[in-house]
Amino acid sequence: MAKTLLEAVGIEVRRGMGVVLSNHHLKLNQGDIMVLEGPNGSGKSTLIEAVARLLPLEKGYISHGESLVVDHEGRRKTSALNVTLVLQKNGLLGCERVQEHLDIAMGMTGSKIDSTHFLEAFSLTHRANDNVSNLSQGQARKVAVLSALLPAFASAEPCLILMDEPDSGLDDDSMDALCEWIAELHHLGHGLLISTHDERIKSLATVRHHLPDGTTSTVQVENHQIKTSPKRPQPQQSQTSPGQFGWNMQWRTLAWLNQNAMAALLTLGILLSLGELSGNLTEMQQLGFILAPALAAGLCGDAMVAMCREERAASWWYCVSSGTPHSGMLPFILGGSITLLSSIAHTGSIELDTMVIGAILTGCVAHLLRFAQLSTERLARPQAVFIGLLTPVLILPYALLLDLLTR
Repeated sequence: MAKTLLEAVGIEVRRGMGVVLSNHHLKLNQGDIMVLEGPNGSGKSTLIEAVARLLPLEKGYISHGESLVVDHEGRRKTSALNVTLVLQKNGLLGCERVQEHLDIAMGMTGSKIDSTHFLEAFSLTHRANDNVSNLSQGQARKVAVLSALLPAFASAEPCLILMDEPDSGLDDDSMDALCEWIAELHHLGHGLLISTHDERIKSLATVRHHLPDGTTSTVQVENHQIKTSPKRPQPQQSQTSPGQFGWNMQWRTLAWLNQNAMAALLTLGILLSLGELSGNLTEMQQLGFILAPALAAGLCGDAMVAMCREERAASWWYCVSSGTPHSGMLPFILGGSITLLSSIAHTGSIELDTMVIGAILTGCVAHLLRFAQLSTERLARPQAVFIGLLTPVLILPYALLLDLLTR
């Protein structure tokens, strides 16, 4: 009997003030190609995002395999399955390289395969080392589709493959290759949930799920001739963590310099411009001046949050990995460095204890603001929530910290 890879039981999902899915049931077994059918606005994308754990549930629960991954009480767990995803947005950062993104996607399964055959079929071989920002929309869509297919081909275990309109922007030759790979993944025993209006993909369906009523029908399909592609899974010793990815992207783009370091340097410059006033400070005030640039750097938050809003990269990472990209230790290093510079500028000496305090201050504040920003990501208009307006409440803890350190 085929293993159940996905089950949604009695789920209710809202978009804004409206209910899109109500008391909805869905079950996807190993080896199924389930195609979601229905008019625009019927809830196909909402259903895919809900089962990918990207949307909160008002009622019901969702399981991957035998494990509950999300329910209406707010409980969320990482999936025990290898889950791959194509959203309507591509989930790519412009500063990523094509082959790099595919390797990261495959690394989530613990193994990888030679992607040459797939890149050739999608006419991307000559763009393998290019930045995603240099690709056309159609080429970027191909990369997004491959990032969902290659991990499944590399995985020895059944994968749950979620694809929202993967045919969007693909030419006829690419569609032929995509249909061939979908059929092959079906024969390999993976489970595919696909939202599409393309008749060629619909013809591959073994199950059709109609929205918004939620009726499901099994389809008798012809055996498609499979052209087995040259795939040789190889062990992958380690996968790229969200922290490592964030660190790499921060150094590649120097976003930390533009967002955090610049604010710290401006704060330091303003304080130094006070001139003689800074020489008549109490011990507590002098420490406040030294640490103020570190606080300013932390109050700018984590640049990866804004970067990962691009093409919904954060949602892609949240679904396929254990978290979303972040800057890791970079804010702590920046805080220590800027405090060293501030200490030399104000006192002419180097105090290691103050450096450590500055490092901890910047790191903790930056990650605190990152947590606050991420908590708004599932709102209808996350960028309309001005987290920055809440940052003045941190002034009081900062003052208390200074008081404690100077006693």
